[in-house]
Amino acid sequence: MRRIALLFTLLTALLLPAAATAGPAAPDVSRAAAERALDEALDAFREPLAASSGPAAGSREVTGALRDLAVAVPALGKADRRRARSLLARPTDKNDRAYFGKEASDSPICNANFCVHWTDKAANKPVSGFFLGQILASVDLSRAVENGTLGWRDAKSDGRLGSRKGKGAEGQVDVYVTNLGKRLYGYAAPDGGQRGQRRYAYLVLDNNYVGFPTNPLDSMRVTVAHEYNHILQFNYDVYQDLWLFEDTATWAEDKVYPGINDYLNYLPAFARKSSRPMTGRSIKIYAEAVWNHWLSANYGDDVVRNTWRVSPKQKSFAVAAYNRAIKDAGGPGFGRALGEFFAATAEWKLDADFPDHGEYPDVKRAGKLTGRKKTTLDNTSYRLYDVEPSADPEATLKVRAEKGTETSISLVGRTGGGVVTTETAHLRKGGTGTVTIANPGAYARITAVVANVDGSSKVNRKGKRVYKADGSGYRVSLKG
Repeated sequence: MRRIALLFTLLTALLLPAAATAGPAAPDVSRAAAERALDEALDAFREPLAASSGPAAGSREVTGALRDLAVAVPALGKADRRRARSLLARPTDKNDRAYFGKEASDSPICNANFCVHWTDKAANKPVSGFFLGQILASVDLSRAVENGTLGWRDAKSDGRLGSRKGKGAEGQVDVYVTNLGKRLYGYAAPDGGQRGQRRYAYLVLDNNYVGFPTNPLDSMRVTVAHEYNHILQFNYDVYQDLWLFEDTATWAEDKVYPGINDYLNYLPAFARKSSRPMTGRSIKIYAEAVWNHWLSANYGDDVVRNTWRVSPKQKSFAVAAYNRAIKDAGGPGFGRALGEFFAATAEWKLDADFPDHGEYPDVKRAGKLTGRKKTTLDNTSYRLYDVEPSADPEATLKVRAEKGTETSISLVGRTGGGVVTTETAHLRKGGTGTVTIANPGAYARITAVVANVDGSSKVNRKGKRVYKADGSGYRVSLKG
């Protein structure tokens, strides 16, 4: 927003809610890191949104880029702060990179919780009035499920921001409809000018959803459920790790619309890349919704919401937040639970803990386990190995993990009739462990699971979090 300082100050005083109360300190963002965040946000808007092209899958990256930028703004220089505010501005702002044109005369339509805004500009206007009505119905349903059934905290009020012609001045969540092109479903963005862990935000949706894997109305619906969950997340902890933002929002999609199953489009990224960390920033983090589905099945839906609730006291660190929430739900903590989840994925097509499990792809095996193998694994990653069923009385997996690396090992047997048996050992501080499955010849398939479930981290001299157990070495052998 290229506004003069005085005008910005006056608008802030008139429109924005009172500043957040003091809470945990903001992350210490360096100038270099802030400039990288600005560059990434600029890249997301490098071309006019409507000019985007290419495959739709994996195109929800704008929310993360704008979140990173919102947190980084205070560390930017004066000129870069102006550029950042322009990127964070709403589509109704003429200085916004994504300005959608003059707002339609009868825009917005509002209820007690939401306002939907649009333009009549040819390129950006919604496909129909019916479509606008469906958007309002979808945000209402998303709120009913996410805030009502699942018990999430309401979105933070933005006061009078977005109000027009006397409508939308009660802190409703503002939803803007415009042409986002073919590679972007939608995004949520915290408004500029805020500090603190809990922030208000707005939501932007495409005007027709043509060109996505799912039909247009269903694509819009799951996008609303996904991005609205980001709006709620911003009122818990805007500083949280990106992977928790996305695996939770993708999980929420299926809670609101269990029959659409758009998340299945992302599962190949998980099934093919089990040796990549859960804690990354690739498309895989959307597929990690299955981790939350597994947690929900074993500890209840509240465990996901409570991960966000405890986040501020866990220093905005996803592993620690999950650990606390799992223990509070009566579970064993993050590492053990993750090991059990990884073992479950070996035969997840038969596991009722996973919704739609019959549609899941097989998790890729790293080959057949014969003799001895050496391998390395980064944090929160694992490998599956095929084990040949034999006539021996038992089969034993022996693993020597790097000292200090929390590890989980399993043997998973599936009979021809679909009965699954799992034997697991947990090595809290690494070292050597074994796990044995009896009568291996009774199984149609046996899988060995070797998992680095260590999520411990430290902050390096550059202020970047690094995971201590990355590159951990393993010696793996099979007897029997």
